[in-house]
Amino acid sequence: MSEKDDKYMINSVLRATQILDAFSIEKTSFTHAELSKTLDINKAAVTRLLYTLEHAGFLEKNYSTGGYSLTVKPFRIGSVYLSKVDMHAVAMPHLAELATQYKETTHLAVLHGNDAFFIDRVESSQSIRMKSLIGSKLPVYCTAIGKVLLAFQGKEFINQYIQSVKLIRYTPTTITDPEEFKNHLQEIRTLGYALDDLEHEPELKSTAAPVRNHEGKVIAGISIAGPAFRMQDEKLFSRIIKSVVETAEKISQSLGYIPNSSSSGNSRT
Repeated sequence: MSEKDDKYMINSVLRATQILDAFSIEKTSFTHAELSKTLDINKAAVTRLLYTLEHAGFLEKNYSTGGYSLTVKPFRIGSVYLSKVDMHAVAMPHLAELATQYKETTHLAVLHGNDAFFIDRVESSQSIRMKSLIGSKLPVYCTAIGKVLLAFQGKEFINQYIQSVKLIRYTPTTITDPEEFKNHLQEIRTLGYALDDLEHEPELKSTAAPVRNHEGKVIAGISIAGPAFRMQDEKLFSRIIKSVVETAEKISQSLGYIPNSSSSGNSRT
């Protein structure tokens, strides 16, 4: 956004969206003091913002704990977005088929800022499974679906991401060196899929492949994830990878994508 456009910004609205965006699956409730510290907003401003968001129906307060949490209203707004996304309807039968075949959780996600944002999922039927919710976010650089979304972006976008995001080590296998990560993304483009080999959570493995639109642009990704003890068999995991890639291709073709040499696995879209 140019400096000329900045004059139209309403700072209080931006700060209100910061508050709403702070909530996640990992952190579903914030106190007044926590929000002030997390977002670096002075307490007086946080008081006014919380009062306004509560009055507007976006937040609700637990008066016993003092914690604020989201209401159903943000979900209703998000549902409007989902209703207009064709790939939601197209992808679900394929995600369900994949989940049934391997009895693991499948996801559809898009790139949202510096995160992978889940817009659909089919949960595993098994008692021990990946915990996730539609609307939840995961870091891009250490998850299969995040890496596959980033890898097929333009060079400038990728460089900007690497410069702006601190690569925090979640597990011993998390890639934290920027140059190594850049090379890893090139490998993903070449292979046409990405892996999360215990990189975000120590007991979780996943694989993901890109979903393209009619122009060949990667607009989403699908993944399958499960506990490492069920996915450690190399032959099984190879079959899972192949199925995920094939499923992503089916979804892409249903969205109007026609495979050709210019948009193969190692292209940079």
